Amino acid sequence: MKRTEFIILSVSMVFGLLCFARPAQAIITYFNGDLTISGLYKEQMYIRTHIPRIEKDFHKSNIDFWRSSLFVEGLYKIKDEGDFVLNFFAGFRYFYEKAPALDSEFKNAIPHRPYSEYLHPYQEDYITEMYVDIQKGPWQFKIGKQIVVWGETNIKQTADIINPIDTRHGSPGTENWEEIKLGLWMIRGTYQSNLPGYLNFEALFIPGDFKMARVPIEGTHYGPSPATTSFNPGKMPGIYNWVMDKARDDEPGWKLSNYEYAIKVRGFTKNVDWSIFYFNTISDEMIADKNRVTPYTLEYVKAGIGSIITDQTIRPHRPRYRVFKFPRYEVLGATFQTALPRGWFKEWRLELFFAFGQPFNKGTDGESSGVYDEVRRNNFGFGLECRDYFEIPYFTRRWFDNKKMSISLTIFYDKIMNHDRDLVVRSGRGHRTGDSHAFEITWSISQYLDKSKFFTMFTGSYNPIGKYFLCPVLGYAPGDHWRFESGVAIYGSKASSNKGLHDKDFVLLRVRYEF
Repeated sequence: MKRTEFIILSVSMVFGLLCFARPAQAIITYFNGDLTISGLYKEQMYIRTHIPRIEKDFHKSNIDFWRSSLFVEGLYKIKDEGDFVLNFFAGFRYFYEKAPALDSEFKNAIPHRPYSEYLHPYQEDYITEMYVDIQKGPWQFKIGKQIVVWGETNIKQTADIINPIDTRHGSPGTENWEEIKLGLWMIRGTYQSNLPGYLNFEALFIPGDFKMARVPIEGTHYGPSPATTSFNPGKMPGIYNWVMDKARDDEPGWKLSNYEYAIKVRGFTKNVDWSIFYFNTISDEMIADKNRVTPYTLEYVKAGIGSIITDQTIRPHRPRYRVFKFPRYEVLGATFQTALPRGWFKEWRLELFFAFGQPFNKGTDGESSGVYDEVRRNNFGFGLECRDYFEIPYFTRRWFDNKKMSISLTIFYDKIMNHDRDLVVRSGRGHRTGDSHAFEITWSISQYLDKSKFFTMFTGSYNPIGKYFLCPVLGYAPGDHWRFESGVAIYGSKASSNKGLHDKDFVLLRVRYEF
């Protein structure tokens, strides 16, 4: 780390001490409490601690991300009489990503088509949720656009699989799950029975509102640099963008045949809160058509070679035929949560899933550039989380106002059945090339200070392939509205085929006003 970058990092950490804190309690109410509104305005900035020389032509400064965000949620009680309740809930958001708009060289790194969608939300994403909530006795129905929470493990999804996620502007660990999930239009119903175990039955139906997972955009903070993906950087976008643009075109979208449905049973037995669920879904991550991916790739290669020879921008011809598929598969899962009377960690949660017929490509040595087949595989995985609160002698009582330190540890395991070395496995699953399984541990350590005005949190993850993520955050919350946060995100990897964000370390600065 250079001296200037070290100074930037040090100053930002000091700023964090003076300025991730406790959640705000400010909620606005109208009409005698029938209407409640809450929300937040947030300014968030990432300052890269180091930009590799190969990327220098795409940056005037180390500011790699600077977004203004506004979130507003409202609940209106239409009727509340006896055992009948009728509510209306809506959530809205808007954001503006300023970094590429203020840095012309940074803007040139982002392909033209996804540029405006990176600066502002998709039109369909202005509404995060909007549904009618009907409650009658033991029955409850929610009809409209919703975000469903079925799992609670940190950083990685295990049982929380209903809604696709958007990682273009953030990832778990630096952003809340609620901010990166995409709402889906659905009908959702629950029935609270009087059966032993207080069994609660839930079913949901998504009538064709399909959204593919939104992955980082080339040239942006979380995406790959065109300096590494383009034949002629600065003259034409990289092959990564060429692939993702086509995936957007081939995405199924709204169609009744794209329906999805799920059922879930939840109960409480012998101090264990448990659930079992089934989800019939369409993969929100694409696989390539084995017969069309090669000719499609060659269109880009031809244009790239021509651009190198002429040193001109040459736009490759985009074929109309479908290259990417989003097949259907099934998931069976379960969750278990309990509290133990004694031991080091008293709160435990286990989430399991078994995916039947999950789609994969096969490519030479597991490389997506050498795809030659489409296959189905069963996949098993789990997340085991433990949490507790610990007293630090002397410090807890004298410095921390008797607020104990919270420590959470989670182990993730992922196993692909009938695996072979040519199976193309996305890097986010944490597999080493050729390995059928992946293992990862994540943690979160937090502590409040000075009557909860100050807050410290340290989150991170480690994968035995040598891949890690570290994010210490310091914050200050002077009241119910303002929150000032600062920290640093550090990434690393020894695996040549699974480096992720290894060169994207950054200083985090965040100011929030909550209402």
